[in-house]
Order: sequence, then structure tokens, then C-alpha cells
Amino acid sequence: MKKIIFVLLKYGMRFLYFFMKLLTPVRDKAVFLSRQSDKPSENFLLLRDELQRVSPSTQCEFYCRLGLKSEMGLSYALLMLRQMRALAGAKLCITESYCIPVSVLRHKKQLRVVQIWHSMVAVKKFGWQTVDMPEGTSSDIARIMDMHKGYDLVAVGSEYMRPFFAEAMRTPVERILSLGTPVADRLLSSAGQREELRRQFDAAYPQAEGKKIAVWLPTMRRDYPIDCDGMLKGFDCETYALVVKLHPLDRQTVVTGGEAIADTKFTTEQAILLSDCVISDYSGAAAEAALLDRPVYFFVPDTERYAAECGINVNPLKVFPNVSFADPRELVAAVLGERAGASDMTLVKELLCGGCDGHSTENIIRLALTQAG
Repeated sequence: MKKIIFVLLKYGMRFLYFFMKLLTPVRDKAVFLSRQSDKPSENFLLLRDELQRVSPSTQCEFYCRLGLKSEMGLSYALLMLRQMRALAGAKLCITESYCIPVSVLRHKKQLRVVQIWHSMVAVKKFGWQTVDMPEGTSSDIARIMDMHKGYDLVAVGSEYMRPFFAEAMRTPVERILSLGTPVADRLLSSAGQREELRRQFDAAYPQAEGKKIAVWLPTMRRDYPIDCDGMLKGFDCETYALVVKLHPLDRQTVVTGGEAIADTKFTTEQAILLSDCVISDYSGAAAEAALLDRPVYFFVPDTERYAAECGINVNPLKVFPNVSFADPRELVAAVLGERAGASDMTLVKELLCGGCDGHSTENIIRLALTQAG
């Protein structure tokens, strides 16, 4: 029954869109579509600013709604109708997620679709890589809804990431380009904020004053909490303060005991900026830390389980063996001993964010406009 509903939805949308295209002339317009949040992301806003700088006549429209809140409900259906009408008259579409109207509809040949995704890396699998897995989509529904079909250009963080995105989106690898993201440009220009952020952090958490900062950014596990005990005990020391920033949707993990700081006052980006090192796992935060030349360590005690449930493109224990650990005691010893060498960090940076040169925003817009319209 569910498959029948999706088939009817798909062909009903195509029927309506046929007439929308007939009645809507193509204008100098760019539409930004997202299911990641209810408002335009920073990537979107930076791209809009660059687009209007090089092409002031281009009209920009945003259609954003967090899919987790309203997916397939009446409000989301109405949003899709607005997206369809906008696409029918646009020359350029920029999206950062799977967007149903982009993939299931047959667009005018003038429309150029650019996928910037919401992360520059794919350490963990997604899209077509995870169909029929516990955290993935049904393969039948993915086929019916043409998941990730129709991209002319996909921007990713490095050459190493290109085949992973090509597989996840079933998009020819030549359309996957190592361009970085607009946020990467802004991160590179934010390095000078570190001293002021540190002053603010010490004021908020006096117990950290005079210590180096290790920021732990574990990604969320769907069905089980993260075991924090070993990490919290290990960082109960005089030289380092451990700052733990859980995933916003993690409702299972509890940070208690020891002197660790369970921070909610600073953003993830700010925490990375003021850090002396970053501890990651399967999160894209490792790329942001490497971009800012912070030593990066990987704590991955559950690789087999996580790979079975979510899928992993980059197993840190194999790809970055010198800075990856399954045992919290070994991880803490490596951090306190500052064992992340220059060659280790060069490798992390090259594989995760080697395409981020500080000009990602202008390069994406330049290529988008090359064939748009």
C-alpha cells in the first residue's frame, strides 16, 4: 500500500508540473531548496551573496523546511507545490539535501541543479549506500522516488570523497567535484577569533582557565548511548580540560562525573575554533577541525556495530591508524602526549577537506552559472 501511495504521489506531481512548466516562463531566478532546517543555512546565504555579487539581476528564493518535522504532512505537501512552481521558472537550483521535487520531476533543459550537501564529507554512508539498512530508506521507495536523481554538479570536500558521494547519490563521478563548501571559506577567515572566544569560554567555565582544551564531538547513535566513563576519567587532569558536545538529537547519552564540561553555551564551530585538539568519530566535524589545522583524534569503540547499522565509508582505524583508537585509555594517552604528528594531520586534511582552498563559494557559483540557462 505504501508503495502505491508513493507511485501516485510521483506521477501526480509530474502531471501538475507539466502544466506548471507550460504556464511559467523561465526567468533569471535561483531557488534554494532544503529539508535540513526551517531557515536558510549559512551555506545558502553565502552562496546567495556571491551570486548576487556576480549576477545582481538574479532573483533568489528560499524554500526550506525541516523534513523531520513535517515530512509528507499537509504543510510539507504545500511547500512542495511552491517548490515545483519555483523550479518551473528557474535557471538555477541549489539544494543541500535530497529534495523530492528536484529528483522526481522532469525539468526544463534550462535548469541547472547544484547539490552542495550539508556536509563536505561522507565518513558514514548515506543515500543509496544505506538502502534497506536500519538507518536507511527502503530500496523500493528509493527507486520509486528517484532518490538523488538529477544533479548536474555536486560539491564535496576532497578528491578522496568523490567516489563515496557518487555511490551514495548514484551520480556519475565526473559530476562530483572537489570544491569544498562556503562555510569552509568562512571558517578559514575566522581563525583570528580564537583568542576572544577563549576569553569568553574561560569566563563561562572558570575550571578550564589555564588548561588546554580537548573538544569531543561524538555523533549520535540511534539505539544506544555513548559510553563516556573512560574518557571522563582519563581527562581528570591538570593539563587538559575535556569539552563534550553531544549531537543535538542525542537524548540517551548522559555526561556525569569527572571534570568534563558538557557544553551547551557555544556552537560546535566555536568549540573547534577555541580548541587545542578535537576528538571525533564518524562526524564531519573532523574535516572542520583539520581545515583549521587542529590535531584530530578518532575515538571509535563501536566500529563493527556502527558499520552494521549505519555503514562507514572511512574506517578511521584503517585510514588514520596513528590517531584512531577503540580504547579510551589509549586515546587519552595519545591526546595528553600530543602524539598527532604533522604527517598524520596532513593526511587527515588531504582526505577530508583537501578541496577547501578559501575560494569554494566563488568556484561553486562560477561553475553553476557556466551552464545555467
